Amino acid sequence: MRPSIFTRIYIQSFGRKMYRDSSEVIEKLYEIGFRTLDFNFNWGIADNPDFILRGSDWQQKVDQAAETAARLGVSFSQAHLPFIKGVSRSCDAGFRTPGYEEYFNECVRRAYVACGMLGVRYVTAHPITFPEVNFERQASFDLNRAYYDQYVELGMKGGVGTAFENMMPCLDGSLPVRYCQHYDELIELVDSYHDEKVAVCWDTGHANGMMFDQARALRAIGPRLKNVHINDNYRCSRDEHLLPFMGTIDWYQVMAALAEIDYQGDMTLETHVGEDGDGILQEKMIKLSLETAEYLIEIFRAEKEKRTAPGEPQRRSI
Repeated sequence: MRPSIFTRIYIQSFGRKMYRDSSEVIEKLYEIGFRTLDFNFNWGIADNPDFILRGSDWQQKVDQAAETAARLGVSFSQAHLPFIKGVSRSCDAGFRTPGYEEYFNECVRRAYVACGMLGVRYVTAHPITFPEVNFERQASFDLNRAYYDQYVELGMKGGVGTAFENMMPCLDGSLPVRYCQHYDELIELVDSYHDEKVAVCWDTGHANGMMFDQARALRAIGPRLKNVHINDNYRCSRDEHLLPFMGTIDWYQVMAALAEIDYQGDMTLETHVGEDGDGILQEKMIKLSLETAEYLIEIFRAEKEKRTAPGEPQRRSI
């Protein structure tokens, strides 16, 4: 298990609509101390003219990022697709522009190809919610299969799995119920593919917002779990994406549960602490993120040792 963080944390300059180049982001996060990253394809898709998947030269831009990572010894164990409809009113605004949906879908296709080029094992996808028919579970399930099947198949051809993420209601009120906000729905969707390359990404902040017993949820998910989005919040207030121990999540419980189900992935932070910083202060906050991830890994490993110590019965500390 390695400490990891999503590239969005350093992609935008403080206070300005100016995005950093992917290679610059990789180099900075390497300099801070990260050796594996979550490549973020969901930030800048609508308003960044240099968005990595935009334009006819997108493969060259991805190649450049891959070459930078290879030179530094940085890997990408996971990534995130562009945000599908239903994240928030602000994120959904682009879909009201003629031609945007076709552009968006092409970016999703390109993201899967890019993940193959970058060596990503599992790319995280947001399940789609279908409110037009009273948020019916079956209608949303059918819509997700109809939309994602082509991309899941494309990913498999390039060795890239798809990890569907647990959701929570939109806090701006645009979607008070979202498909896969409960892990039972997430498990149903994943299991319908009957393939280990379709899996789960567990967002601890979303789960906390749902007021879940995360240990119980993670036990139910079990080996389906391939990606994590580690972040904290104050439950029903906002999806704040705080660093662990800055909100109300019991991190000792979560790490014990991850150890119990033998989670094999990385400790990937999806936090906003440092995202809006600038200069040396931003670097210090991202360094704190690295140290926090390393501390969580220590807790995880201690829990693993409790369960594998020779001559001792396995113990549960959850």
